[in-house]
Formats: sequence, structure tokens, C-alpha cells
Amino acid sequence: MTRPDRIAEFTETIWDWYARHKRELPWRDLTLKDETERAYRILVSEVMLQQTQVSRVIIIYKRFLQEFPKLKDLAEASNRDVILAWRGMGYNSRALRLRDAARQILRRSERQKGKGKREKNENIFPRAMEELISIPGIGHYTAAAIRNFAFHIPTPCIETNIRRVLHTAFFGPPKADGTWKVGDRKLLELAEEVLEVALMFSSSESALADESRSVKGKNFSTRPALAGLARRERSKKTADWHAALMDYGSLAIPKIKPKKKLIRKEPGRMVGSRYIPNRIFRGKIIEELRDAERGLSIHEIGRRVCIDWEPEEHSEWLQDLLKKLQKDTLLEKNGKKFFLCS
Repeated sequence: MTRPDRIAEFTETIWDWYARHKRELPWRDLTLKDETERAYRILVSEVMLQQTQVSRVIIIYKRFLQEFPKLKDLAEASNRDVILAWRGMGYNSRALRLRDAARQILRRSERQKGKGKREKNENIFPRAMEELISIPGIGHYTAAAIRNFAFHIPTPCIETNIRRVLHTAFFGPPKADGTWKVGDRKLLELAEEVLEVALMFSSSESALADESRSVKGKNFSTRPALAGLARRERSKKTADWHAALMDYGSLAIPKIKPKKKLIRKEPGRMVGSRYIPNRIFRGKIIEELRDAERGLSIHEIGRRVCIDWEPEEHSEWLQDLLKKLQKDTLLEKNGKKFFLCS
């Protein structure tokens, strides 16, 4: 089978599967006419979905938007308010980066407005990849997701599930140690080619009237798989396609556990016979301070987050964690007490 035919068959498989198994998620199929609001909601969902299960995000996403329904609401929020609304998510620094991104987007909009480059009611979210990526906290995938899901601008991208789908379909499963044979740069080139084919017949039923169709100089014959695409409804968009890939990767492809464990050096310490990473302790510290309006001393924090707390043995280690949390503007110190940042 030629590469074009493989791609055609692959896209048909994904579309057919998605028609039967599509997940209904609160950040999908947004009907909001306000592009800024759409882009804001996509940004929130994408940041939340980083290293967090979808089932948990669904609950907290709705609660977070009730607290900060508009981009401006989040941009004006204090550190404390954002961290409180982030309860249950973990990786609390993500919440502040999300808020800071909202602030920068608004500042850019105001500068453009002052220079006469933007009308009063025009969308304030940047659309160009270069502009989106230049905002701290927004990487290549998040920028592409905003373009695909909020603005419906076809933009190839790679994330965990898309990587799993494309690599498994075209290059095989991961290696025994859990790593992939082909890097993301090559996968991104493939993603662009596949995206074009997935969307090329969305405009009309007569797209395959001729015996062949050319995409970037490649001939895609009217084999049964491609003809099947032409006969179905042509309402598919880039948002649908990327949602389909992610759902397929999450639900249909088995996640292979590596036979050899990758050694990952992550700061932490032994608690009994178990090694606990520092990020777990950081999350526990923030969780305890959320409900401590009068603050907590280092010893109170130690007793609450460490079941083996010994001041002489663990104080220096905990002080280092607290200093880093202060540096990340997640908490502040007043006298001998620590508080969530105001």
C-alpha cells in the first residue's frame, strides 16, 4: 500500500471511530460567538489538562470558570484567589502561569488598541503561532490547540495522545523502555500531511469527481477508503479532527507499560521505604495553607505534610521547599508564619 493510500485509510478509520465514540467534554463544540471567550476557555482547559486526568479537569474546569468567567476576571485575580480556585488540580504554579498569560494577552491588546491597530470590540486573542508562543506559559501545542479549537485554523500539532496514534499507526508501538522510535519533528510533518487529507473533502460532495486528487504534488487515488470519505457529510473541521485523534489515542490504543523503567532524577526524599518527590510535598503545603487563614509556621507545616516529621532532620529540607514556593510567588512569609500569596 502506498503512503497516500495508507493516510487515506487511516483518516477514514479515525473519522468512523470518532462518529461512534466521541467524548462530550465541556470545552468542546463551543458555540460562543465571542472569539476571545472561546479562546480563553480553550486556554484554561489545555493548561488544566497538562498532567491531570480528564475526569478531574471536568469538575474543576466548571468551578474555575464560575469564579473567573472572563479573561479579564482571571487577569485581575490575586495569587491567593487563583490558587484557591485551583484546589484539587495539583501543580499550582500552572495556575499562576495561566493567570499571568491572561494578563499579558490583555496588556498586548491594550497596546494595540492605543496604537490604533485594533477596533474596540475586535478579538483580543492573538491568532498567529509566533504571537501565541511568545506568551509565557503557552507552548507550541497549546498555541496550536487555541488555533484549532477556538479559531478553527488548521494547525498540525503533537501531544501525548496524538503522538501515540500517529506513531503506532505509521511507525509501530513504542520501544521496550517506553520511548518512541521517531521524534516529534518527523511526527509533526506527518501530522500536517494527515491533517490535509482529513480535511480535503470537507467542502463538497463532488471533491472526488475526478479519478485522482493532488495534495502537495501527491496523487490520492479514488480507492474505496477515499471514496467513502467523499460520500459522508463534509462538515468536519480541524477541531473535530484533533479531538478525534486525542479520543482515539486515549480510549482505543492500549497504553503499553515499559518493560524497563526509565530512571528519572526527581528531587525528593525517602519516607520509610518509599521515595516521595518534592512536588508531592509542594502540593501538600499549598493544600494546607489554602484553609489556614492565620498562616502556619514551618513546624506546623512540617507536622501536617510529613508523617515522619523530625525538626532536626527535616527543617533545612523544608525551608528550601518553602523558599522555592516563595520564589514561585505561591506563598509569602509574614513573621514566622507562611500564607498563600495575596
